Amino acid sequence: MKMSRRSGTIMSFLLNGKVGRDTPLLGDLRGRPGGRNVIYMETADAGAFFRFTDTYAKAYGGSMWVAMDPPTSDQSPQDGILNVRDFVVRGEPGLDKIAAGSPDTPASRRGVEFSRMRVEFTRSLGRLTIREGVVRGPVIGATVDGAIDYANNEVHLRGTFVPLYGLNNMFGQIPLFGVFLGGEKEGLVGLTYEVVGPPGAPILRVNPISVAAPGLLRKFFEFPNATTTGSIPQSYNDPFR
Repeated sequence: MKMSRRSGTIMSFLLNGKVGRDTPLLGDLRGRPGGRNVIYMETADAGAFFRFTDTYAKAYGGSMWVAMDPPTSDQSPQDGILNVRDFVVRGEPGLDKIAAGSPDTPASRRGVEFSRMRVEFTRSLGRLTIREGVVRGPVIGATVDGAIDYANNEVHLRGTFVPLYGLNNMFGQIPLFGVFLGGEKEGLVGLTYEVVGPPGAPILRVNPISVAAPGLLRKFFEFPNATTTGSIPQSYNDPFR
């Protein structure tokens, strides 16, 4: 890694490393409209990157890019966006019940496949706040928000699992009534959940009663929110949103 700073401002940044099984991890400093720079990193093994950063240990594979504000001398919060494509989650009991494949599938290949994930986040001193997270896959989708508190060694995320995401989500696209049927992200039928515990070994909990509450009514069965407010600059937006 090579980096230069002037008066507390990062002037250049270059990263060339490897994660997982010798998968390249590349990064650089890129200019944005209005003179704003972002640190950009990408790798073809998002799961290995998440394990290396002690973010999440049960994701495997995935093409990932992340763009975020550079750190400053006053340690002000950094906004960013994370995008991941084509990854698998293995070893989550709550997800294994709907995992694709037969019981004869080798354990090393079992899991739930996801095609895309997009998350807005804010990184502050000892804390990563996640909002507006959306995960999509052929079997199940999900929303996610919350926080990872590294200072207190605690994860607190929540959201909704949406089975048969493509079909289920169609109800939210209906004009006028879509917002009452789950909106564009959650779908008509869903299962609220939370992930709590230390970053290296978080525990997934679900609320089975929430599946009986369609659309907007499911909000009453959500777990408590640990997210602080924030916004992402429009210059970060991408076509996936």
